[in-house]
Amino acid sequence: MDYAELRREIDEMASSFLFLEKKEIDIPTAGQFLNQIETVTGHAETLHAGEINRLAGGLGQLLEKVVLDAVDAAVGFGLFERGIVLLQSVADGYCNAGRYDGSIDGFMGELAGAIGIPLETQREETESATPQAGSVPAGTVAASGKDRVQDESLLKDFITEGLEYIGEIEVNILNLEQEPDNKDYINAIFRPFHSVKGVASFLNLDGIRTLAHDLETLLDKARNEALPVTPELIDLILDGSDTLKAMIGQLRDEMEGREATAVIDTSDIARRIKLAEQGADLPKQPKKLGTILVEEGVINEEELEQALERSQIPPPRKLGQTLISEGIASPKDVSRALRKQAQQVTDSNTIRVDIKKLDDLIDMVGELVITQSMIRQSETLQSLGDRKIVRDISQLASITSELQRSSTVLRMIPIKQTFQRMSRLVRDLSKNSGKLVNVVTVGEDTEIDRNMVDEIYNPLVHMIRNAVDHGMEMPEDRIKAGKPERGTIKLKAFHRGGNIVIEISDDGRGLSREKIRQKAIKNGLIGSTDALTDQEVNRLILLPGFSTADKITDISGRGVGMDVVKQAVEKLRGKMDIQSTEGKGTTFVTGFPLTMAIIDGMIVKVGSERYILPTVAIRQLIRPDRASYNCIVGEAETINVMGRLLPLVRLHKLFDIEPVNRNPWEATLVVMEGEKRSKCLLVDEILGKEEVVIKNLGESLKRIKGVSGGAILGDGNVGLILDPEGLFEMAEAN
Repeated sequence: MDYAELRREIDEMASSFLFLEKKEIDIPTAGQFLNQIETVTGHAETLHAGEINRLAGGLGQLLEKVVLDAVDAAVGFGLFERGIVLLQSVADGYCNAGRYDGSIDGFMGELAGAIGIPLETQREETESATPQAGSVPAGTVAASGKDRVQDESLLKDFITEGLEYIGEIEVNILNLEQEPDNKDYINAIFRPFHSVKGVASFLNLDGIRTLAHDLETLLDKARNEALPVTPELIDLILDGSDTLKAMIGQLRDEMEGREATAVIDTSDIARRIKLAEQGADLPKQPKKLGTILVEEGVINEEELEQALERSQIPPPRKLGQTLISEGIASPKDVSRALRKQAQQVTDSNTIRVDIKKLDDLIDMVGELVITQSMIRQSETLQSLGDRKIVRDISQLASITSELQRSSTVLRMIPIKQTFQRMSRLVRDLSKNSGKLVNVVTVGEDTEIDRNMVDEIYNPLVHMIRNAVDHGMEMPEDRIKAGKPERGTIKLKAFHRGGNIVIEISDDGRGLSREKIRQKAIKNGLIGSTDALTDQEVNRLILLPGFSTADKITDISGRGVGMDVVKQAVEKLRGKMDIQSTEGKGTTFVTGFPLTMAIIDGMIVKVGSERYILPTVAIRQLIRPDRASYNCIVGEAETINVMGRLLPLVRLHKLFDIEPVNRNPWEATLVVMEGEKRSKCLLVDEILGKEEVVIKNLGESLKRIKGVSGGAILGDGNVGLILDPEGLFEMAEAN
């Protein structure tokens, strides 16, 4: 650290002052600004730059008084601006000559008069002050009832913001665990701790400030590579954030008049942080005794909670002693649980594996699946008629299938962090739009392929934006409609078959199908006499450029969002359904395969060629009678499917193949769901359903319309995986 570095820190503080030019300070901004002042005073003290130390300390006290309404805002901000200019001038003197030849006493006297502290006292305090903003207790100036209410308001803001900061930490710590060398994630965790520390210091919440400062110091060492980012360090940071959350939650309970709980003991977490700073091996945190006993069925959750409460009654006892003395658990049960707890400290249950190694493993398992399929369908082996070989091949197929499922699971991570990011997005959007929205999450522990996490983020963001902007009404409109003024957006994830399903639902105004229909007719997307089902009308909002918004907002209304959603879902071989009831709300249901390496496909035959159709796009298989076939003016062909006329698409025409059957009533039709409506694909034969490993066709073939990839079939030949949307575009072009 030198004077030039100190000068740069003061310049950064001057830049931060731009955020305060509107003469309005919120808690996060004040906390961040006080952190900068603390850094400047700390470094000034180290460099023996007394004038800078005194001046910055005084500005910190002035900022506190302005926030507490103890100093007129206009006067305070004027002094603050002059003080920063003076700080820069003093720093220049130290940079050029190692000292400041001028005097700051005149300004300090003016500053002391503004904040109500005599000059002598102010000089004495600032010269001896450690770099802690908030050295004047908030209560010393909050003498009137109005000031006390203001203090409570600041504390409420801190509680709200503090819990949100902890949420940010929890999201980013999971990212850091996946990429421990990523400095961006370390910084993303460091900043919320830094903000919590600054505001806690300002509000004289010493316990919270100290813990946040200790965790911040730990992360700073990791950022500067003085400490390695290990699973034990991540556990420690998570435990620290949990403790901070509990401390902030306790503040909230006290403010809401709930019965005060026991003081939260931070001695253990402080000890572990100190050990980590010294480079000592971090002790792993075993499961608690009560948790082990519940997992083993010795006691239930209710008995555990009651025993924990009784254990705190003076004289306090350990949980095991309470359980044994009251006959709830036997000494043998407690002893066995204690041994299991001790064993966890030494056992290593996880190892860190490079994601590329997992990808390579899954690729090799895919090759194994292909090979065993080729063996199973080998005509040579089938001709032998040996029952033992048949049994062995069947056993190989079973083991291979299980290995494939197990290897796929290795790459799965919970969707929780994605949902947390969506929850924060809803909060920001609702705040900007003036709407009141709650977020409910279900199935946060549902796992998804980590390679898909980034891919699904954008479509989810667009759906959330539409739910808030288009779906949710303003509070007064909801009350008029007989709804609670606060709306609800529900995020739900679950596994169904071989897919992960993500639902985003709202209880807003729902889709106006008549409005959608009229806009589609106006844009020439459908005819005025076209008969569309409710689902087909709903899906019109997925067309490029389609929007029924009356005006463009910062959130949505440009007609690009839902088209992006459709493209992203299709890119992931997913499927989307839209369910809506006008006046009650809308639900977007998106289904994605659990992995991008394998597709569940229907193998069809056209002439001598075989193709693979994604089963997610297949609605039904039919063999129509002759009366169901219609031909309009010798060109457009349709099939009557359960009272609806669906266009007929002949695959043999698209790929120039000689078919076995040309007449639809002699062939098989596959009803596929399309963009605007469903269509029927004419094929000769359905060969069966099979999971196939997707193979890239290479640069020269990747842009062929109607083909999304290839797969090696059981006989070793390649089958093309067809893209329904591309096929429909080809058919319409012809």
